[in-house]
Amino acid sequence: MLKPTLKKLAVGAALLLACAGVHAQAFPAARPIRVIIAFPPGGPSDAIGRVVFTEMSRRIGQSMVIDNRPGAGGNIATDALIAAPADGYTLLYASSSIALSPTLYKRTDLDPTKVLAPAGCSVSVPQLLLVRKDQPVNTAAELVTLIKSSPDKYFQGSSGSGQIDHLVGQIFLHELGLKFTHVPYKGNGPAFTDLLAGNITFMFAGAFNSALPFIKDGRVKALAITSKKRAGVLPEVPSLNETVMKGFDSSTWQALMAPAGTPPAVLRTLNENLNASLAATMVKDSLFQQGAEVISGPPAQCSEFIKKEYARWADVIHKYDIHVD
Repeated sequence: MLKPTLKKLAVGAALLLACAGVHAQAFPAARPIRVIIAFPPGGPSDAIGRVVFTEMSRRIGQSMVIDNRPGAGGNIATDALIAAPADGYTLLYASSSIALSPTLYKRTDLDPTKVLAPAGCSVSVPQLLLVRKDQPVNTAAELVTLIKSSPDKYFQGSSGSGQIDHLVGQIFLHELGLKFTHVPYKGNGPAFTDLLAGNITFMFAGAFNSALPFIKDGRVKALAITSKKRAGVLPEVPSLNETVMKGFDSSTWQALMAPAGTPPAVLRTLNENLNASLAATMVKDSLFQQGAEVISGPPAQCSEFIKKEYARWADVIHKYDIHVD
């Protein structure tokens, strides 16, 4: 009696394993993949994400639907991802905000090294230090001198409290001994609109696609770039490292994230298609025009990168005692 029972158990176990294998290979099934973005339409993450995911959708064979969830320094979007099933059908196209918000908002429950699983990093995008054409400055050093001449008279616009452009502005303020007022907006677009209107003095903008036409026609002046090296699409714009902040190097970055616990096979499928999409000629051409540099690689490499960024920005936030407005 014992042998038939053991045989049935063995057959049952084999069937379960076979089903599990079929299930893993089936991703993605015939259903849409939702991609949450923590910023409004038109911002840098949204603009780059739509290019990448149009190509990735074609390669993966399923529609990838963008779901913009701005607010709370990206926490609304991250919370939405964490609440979703860890099956690969709800993803977050994350920005640097996932490495900033847990410390800024005292939300240790959003620690990206614990609650998120990278499918892969995609791009890094430096920020441009921009002023309107009628500002009497043409270099970062001249802007510093102008701000120092009348403390508290000038205004920095940002894409929101707790976003990386806000933090870069705070580093700019503390390192150079400046005094100006931070004005947070709900996204890069509204801040840029107010820069054009003259309601703010300067901003650090990652939206090359929005800024380039205005830089080219002279309505906006690009004084510097925040990455250590210059951007290929704007080779004439020097870095802060070359001018007023030696050694400074900061870019926003973007990564495709899933909830922790997502099966490794699903992450591998997403990673392979993400990397292939980033290498596509049309995508590369678009990324170049948006000042983006590809930083693709396997999920483990992306995980290590995010871990270092989380520690780096936590140190900055504590060092300068930065708070969200």
